[in-house]
Amino acid sequence: MKILFLTITASLLIALGATAQRIEDPVSHIDWKKVVLANNAEFNAGKLDWGSGFLIRFNNDTIAITARDFTGTTYTRGEMLLVKDFAREMKYWNMYIPDQPSQYVALDTLVMPERIERKVSILMFSANYLSFSLKHKNPNIIPLEPDTRKIPNRDTVFIVGYDRDHNLRIVEGFVELVPNEKYAELEIRIRTNVYLGDPGFAGAPIVDRQGKAIGLTNRSYYLYKNKKGRIISDKKPVEGGYYEFFVNGTTMRSVLGKGDK
Repeated sequence: MKILFLTITASLLIALGATAQRIEDPVSHIDWKKVVLANNAEFNAGKLDWGSGFLIRFNNDTIAITARDFTGTTYTRGEMLLVKDFAREMKYWNMYIPDQPSQYVALDTLVMPERIERKVSILMFSANYLSFSLKHKNPNIIPLEPDTRKIPNRDTVFIVGYDRDHNLRIVEGFVELVPNEKYAELEIRIRTNVYLGDPGFAGAPIVDRQGKAIGLTNRSYYLYKNKKGRIISDKKPVEGGYYEFFVNGTTMRSVLGKGDK
């Protein structure tokens, strides 16, 4: 149950660490340490003790959201845990405040599993998120309000997660879609100034300026380009070469549908 994050050289990591920063932004009034939660789960196949998740309000209740990469997807190596097998294979899944492990919520069953996984003809559709109901709630943990609108290209957004030193970071980025696309609907691609390959950013919330959840983080990657903007391998750096950093995520529109909240 491991997610593959692309690796980069040690020198690049050092450079990125120097440029990463806590951003003073419009969402800083939220107590994010009570929002972005750590995973602690056990399955028949082993334990999960890394990555993030968070809560959102839904239909006058609260549900938990996290990345499906933790249990395998069609894009990750290893066996994917199918929706139909969760009840049998999952022993427990808790999400807790990282510096207060006694403050936690306990996840129950998958919410709207038909949105997460379904067969289309002979093909299997597998979304990149998991949504759970709660069997143990906690008033000290703050749920986010979801926003299911289409997210315009070039919109400023924030990714809130934990770095390798367990520091909470709010990283600013902007939506960068492929040419001719005006809105992010099911999937969202965000360009950032830093590489967010730290495990604490997997499953972390993506929020707008008002602190509403517009999506969740799936995976991070980078591109190395020459001075003409062509993507090339970084195994042999070239003069004028530079990196671009991205986060792929799933929108709340994909998780909840077009109008549900």
